[in-house]
Amino acid sequence: MSDKLSLSAHTGAYQLLPDPIAIVDSQGHFKFCNESFVALVEQSDPMLQQSSLNETLMLHRDDDLTWSDVLKLAVLARWNGAVGVNVKHHYTQLCGITMIPMQIADLPDAILIRLDPSHEQSLKTESLTKLAYRDSLTGLANRSLFLQLFDHEISQSQRLELRFATLFIDLDKFKQVNDSLGHDVGDALICTVADRLQKNLRKSDLVARLGGDEFAVIMNNVKDSETVAKVTEKLIREICKPVKSGANVIGVGCSVGISVYPDNGKTAEQLLQQADAAMYRAKHQGGNNYCYFSDALNQELQDIRLIEQQLSVGLAQSQFVPYFQPVIDKRLNKIVGIECLARWHHHERGVIGPLEFLPIAMRTGLLHQIFEQVLSKAFSAVKRWGQSSQHIIPLSINIASKQFYQQNTFDLIDELMKIHDLSAEHIRIEVTESTLQESGAELIEGLKRIRLAGFSITLDDFGTGYSSLRYLQQLPVDTLKIDGSFVRNLDNNPHDKVIVKAIIQLAETLDIVAVAEGVENQAQSKFLSNNNCHIMQGFLFSPALPEDNIMAFIQDFSMDERES
Repeated sequence: MSDKLSLSAHTGAYQLLPDPIAIVDSQGHFKFCNESFVALVEQSDPMLQQSSLNETLMLHRDDDLTWSDVLKLAVLARWNGAVGVNVKHHYTQLCGITMIPMQIADLPDAILIRLDPSHEQSLKTESLTKLAYRDSLTGLANRSLFLQLFDHEISQSQRLELRFATLFIDLDKFKQVNDSLGHDVGDALICTVADRLQKNLRKSDLVARLGGDEFAVIMNNVKDSETVAKVTEKLIREICKPVKSGANVIGVGCSVGISVYPDNGKTAEQLLQQADAAMYRAKHQGGNNYCYFSDALNQELQDIRLIEQQLSVGLAQSQFVPYFQPVIDKRLNKIVGIECLARWHHHERGVIGPLEFLPIAMRTGLLHQIFEQVLSKAFSAVKRWGQSSQHIIPLSINIASKQFYQQNTFDLIDELMKIHDLSAEHIRIEVTESTLQESGAELIEGLKRIRLAGFSITLDDFGTGYSSLRYLQQLPVDTLKIDGSFVRNLDNNPHDKVIVKAIIQLAETLDIVAVAEGVENQAQSKFLSNNNCHIMQGFLFSPALPEDNIMAFIQDFSMDERES
């Protein structure tokens, strides 16, 4: 006759002990938890009975041991270690854990577990640092803890057949706050946003700061998309409320991307990537908005991944080329500039415009290589057309804000100018007004250095970035381009006529040359000329042309000049 006690006999003995005690099988599934254990992990006993060690406790390990490894060891001999206990998803308490093999009649290979909450105080500072589960600024879960809790949420939701939503939140125009008011004000804003997120979500929801101005939320046990949308709209309203910091009143917004388990994915990596992609869609729609991940967005992501793979092939096969669009002085009937526009001569799809591949190239780190390939061919063309024209026709180069802070950008321009025997008067640097808004004072200083080097500078897409007059007075620009969206609507939108007139008058006041882009018909051209804007660019004169065609265009124009 066996002298082993049954499981029920053991549970009666352990139930009233003050220490958190549990019994698991060799696979780590809970078979018993006393009241102290249930209270510590803050889960109901029925839920624990359906759970396992892997789903309830985070193993704190200094090596590569997994729960599976630990259970194999604990079945044979006593094992000591440390675990993190998730307390309502808002705090991770570090506890010591002792695991002892047991002889139970009706549960072979049983293991007794005892947790020691006081163990947290005795751990060395080195061990605490290794955990690093909390964001030091806000106290929220950091990325490391978030990813562990994410896996835990997936396990729970899979077992109980529940749905949860992942929200990826990125603040709009946060960089402007940091640049203009300083990092202390930026940190205070981040803390305020963190506090508002916590106060407007359930205690069971998880809030984390992933880094910078990025936050993530897991809304567990959601019934439908409408509920998620209502909560998200509330979060956006709360974040948008002004924040007072000293003498400053700060206003920021946020863009939110949403993915849903299991509809959009079944792994943390999938769901986070999809929420991130949806967030960027919301940001591109103007910000202060949210967007769900969808089949259409998924197809778009697949297309983007395909382009990412093909960019390297395009570079190797020299498929990136310059196209050129002339800028015309109507009053003098003269070409006064040519804008360089990147195109991709794709082997299957034909000519692809820059908006489809340049943002992807920037994200994948291939922008500079494409820039070099396009400029090398463009500078060669400048040398050729200089031989066909009676005067210098400068080439306008669009440079993204990130490129201003990369020395290799201007090293490349200098090198190509030497190779093709060109001077600074042959080159015009273009920067968009929105870039100015993003980079502020740093960009102004960069533009001043470029101006001192002898380059002329154009402020592109003017009217879309809401530049202040103070900024414009500081800018070392020679030319501003009126955004084509205003010019295209001159025929039927009185409001745009007022805006275009005001921009032309502002340029005259600041002694800056105004150029109208996107001119498509004679009516628009006449309106601009009547309002003292004579330099134009658009389909009325010529679309963007490949090198051979722009050469023919220049030669024809030069003949007309000589005849006139």
